[in-house]
Amino acid sequence: MARFVIIDPEGQTQIFEQSEPSISIGRAESNELVLNHPSVSRHHARISILPGDTTLLIDLGSLNGTIVNGQPIHEHRLADQDRITIGMYELKFEAASEEALHVETGSGTVSDVSQFITPENLSTALRLKAAEAGAPPAKVPKDRLRELEQENNLLKLLLGVGKTLSSILTPEEVMGRVMELVFQMESVERGFVMLYDEKKGFLPAILLYKDEKLRADPRGVVLSKAIIERVTKERLPLLIHDAAADERFAASESLRLSGIRSAMCAPLIYKDKVFGLFYVDCLTKPWAFNKEELNIFTVVAAEAAISFDNARSHEELSRRVIERQALERFLSSSIVEKILSNPDQVHLGGENQTATILFADIRGFTRMSEKMQPQEVVELLNEYFTLMTDLIFENGGTLDKYLGDGIMALFGAPLAKADDALRAVKTAVEMQQALARLNASWEARGRRSWTMGLGINTGPVTAGNIGSARRMDYTVIGDAVNLSSRLCANAAGAQILISDSTFQLLDGTYPARRLDPIQVKGKETPVEVYEIMWNDIPIVPASLVVDS
Repeated sequence: MARFVIIDPEGQTQIFEQSEPSISIGRAESNELVLNHPSVSRHHARISILPGDTTLLIDLGSLNGTIVNGQPIHEHRLADQDRITIGMYELKFEAASEEALHVETGSGTVSDVSQFITPENLSTALRLKAAEAGAPPAKVPKDRLRELEQENNLLKLLLGVGKTLSSILTPEEVMGRVMELVFQMESVERGFVMLYDEKKGFLPAILLYKDEKLRADPRGVVLSKAIIERVTKERLPLLIHDAAADERFAASESLRLSGIRSAMCAPLIYKDKVFGLFYVDCLTKPWAFNKEELNIFTVVAAEAAISFDNARSHEELSRRVIERQALERFLSSSIVEKILSNPDQVHLGGENQTATILFADIRGFTRMSEKMQPQEVVELLNEYFTLMTDLIFENGGTLDKYLGDGIMALFGAPLAKADDALRAVKTAVEMQQALARLNASWEARGRRSWTMGLGINTGPVTAGNIGSARRMDYTVIGDAVNLSSRLCANAAGAQILISDSTFQLLDGTYPARRLDPIQVKGKETPVEVYEIMWNDIPIVPASLVVDS
């Protein structure tokens, strides 16, 4: 089994269990093990588990190289306790084995604290409280008194679990609170919560210590692949003891290297879903934990799973709010709702599809703006853009971007419909009609009127989030987009030009006349073009209103 104890540039220790046969390591988020530091290449190294449990480390041509035990390597078969340097990170490889372990199974996952708060527990606690208050305590042997004190402390821990983990926290905060709880158990010296990701497997976990002096201890953790699978698949808590005192294991080299004296491990389960596992151990005492402590540890794990589920739900809700706000900048509310309720229908990572693209541009805007005050230019543009954007959204379109005084809109991306071309032309007609009304309003206020040219084309595009790591926007690219832009550039003021591909999809819905083919940049032969006679449509018929 491949396990790595990782020390990051800040000196924090993490545990990473390799749950897949092959993983990549690097700075990019696409890696299974992400080491986010400039000293690490985007795709730095790969680790593969070969037949016979051989673990092979391969450098992927990284800038700063990969170093094992002080020597740069290109390819290296890892041995237990090998030290790996990747950028500013130090990794220790551990090949865990359970052959020298005594493992006991707990009674299963629980979530009801009352299972362990019995009348006997309460009676013990009350006797101790009475003794603390000055009541004459019963004469008991020192060992029994110590047992009663331990029972009292465990009872306090149980009673505090729900209160401590009840509020919605981030996963990191839940992890810290959980470790604070279990550190109240006398023999727990260190531990971690390892969360499970359906795509990446077990995520790196931060190893926390009750006493920071133990941080210098070089010993790893006792978990093996078999134990992890047993905890997560059988969903049972385990009590693990070091069998060093057993003469049968006196010659065990793996036992000497691991050096763990006692440990507990439990799955994090809520609503029949495994979130990960919870591990604590003791480096100084053999047989440090008993079944009662394992039961209490299991309760903490069950409460922690609920808190992790709450934290993830809170993060998911926050993410959806951010997504909605981002999408509503470009899409109508109804389209946003469809995307968020059925995300599998939308592929934002890059997809070839057919779409209808609309370009609109104000004619002579640059000359007009030179004679206007900047504040007036901004005011008029905002009034114009608000009106036109509302029309795009009302017809189920996507606002791709504003281009100075121009607009680019999409119909059919990210969600395609059979009537995309019809809705694009309908939008263009309504935009021209709306501008005519806006011009009348402006002229009444002593302002100049504007004219607008539009170009529409339908064809194959590549749609997706396009940009850089710092900023990405959803858009479409391709020859169909270029042709739509060229048609807009050739359109006169108050004119709507459409391509032959768009015209064929209208089926005579709108009056149009065929113009002479025009030569556009990027095309060897002239293209067929049609003009929509929008002035012949005083009002868009109600029968043509499309539910977006």
